Amino acid sequence: MDELTAGEFRHRTRLSAKMLRLYADADLLTPARIDPFNQYRYYDESQIPLARLIVLLRGLKMPLADIGRLLEAHDDQRSGIVDAYWQRVESEHATTRALANYVISQFDPERTPTMSVHTRTVNETTYVTEKKTVRPEQIPSFIEESGHRLFTVASRFGGPAGALTTIYNQEVNDESSGEIENAVPVAGTISESDVSAPVSVLTEPAGEHAYTRISKAQVRFPQILQAYDEVFAWLEKQSLTATGRPREVYFADWAEIGPDDPACDIAVPFTR
Repeated sequence: MDELTAGEFRHRTRLSAKMLRLYADADLLTPARIDPFNQYRYYDESQIPLARLIVLLRGLKMPLADIGRLLEAHDDQRSGIVDAYWQRVESEHATTRALANYVISQFDPERTPTMSVHTRTVNETTYVTEKKTVRPEQIPSFIEESGHRLFTVASRFGGPAGALTTIYNQEVNDESSGEIENAVPVAGTISESDVSAPVSVLTEPAGEHAYTRISKAQVRFPQILQAYDEVFAWLEKQSLTATGRPREVYFADWAEIGPDDPACDIAVPFTR
């Protein structure tokens, strides 16, 4: 064994004493030997590549817990772990960038991101739904978990007939919780007696919806508020009256799309 003192190891790896202690405490880079009498720490020269790998991963701002999972994984899995981590970083960066643009637009109207508002006719639709009172930070997990359950229920009644839709029965903001209703349209015939709690059945009449399309990055609260503002402002400008509850229509495969890909329509039923 080519043993190195902690000082020699720091010199070879360009790690500070503080970082060596941090990585040792996190069980990422533990000393090869600790002298039982003076508690001096010694490292093996073979640990140098590991130290350099940790430095590289920290350069990517990877948390210590994620680094630990990577080091425990097989060699053929590690590239996939780094790739998945970096995709999350890029998605979060895109979301933050979209929010920054929105904040800037509050001070500089000339830099307000443009959102086109369109209209479409929607047929009478029957949904299976779940309701929950949530805070803003609870919305994503409820949409995902409830959506899986509702698609399973819909498969028993002719299958889903459209996209997962989240209807806002009450306002949800950073000051108050509110009730939202996750809804999956069904292709077949269904009644309230066909389902059991927490699933319900909702039938909405045919009508017109005003909507704007946003990217995956723009879905996160509070950035998503801009899209709602745009639709309601357009309705007011056109002298149209909102008659139904606002909703988010998730038409894309969330796991497969990137942060800048179209993901969701913000829609509001209206009358002329």
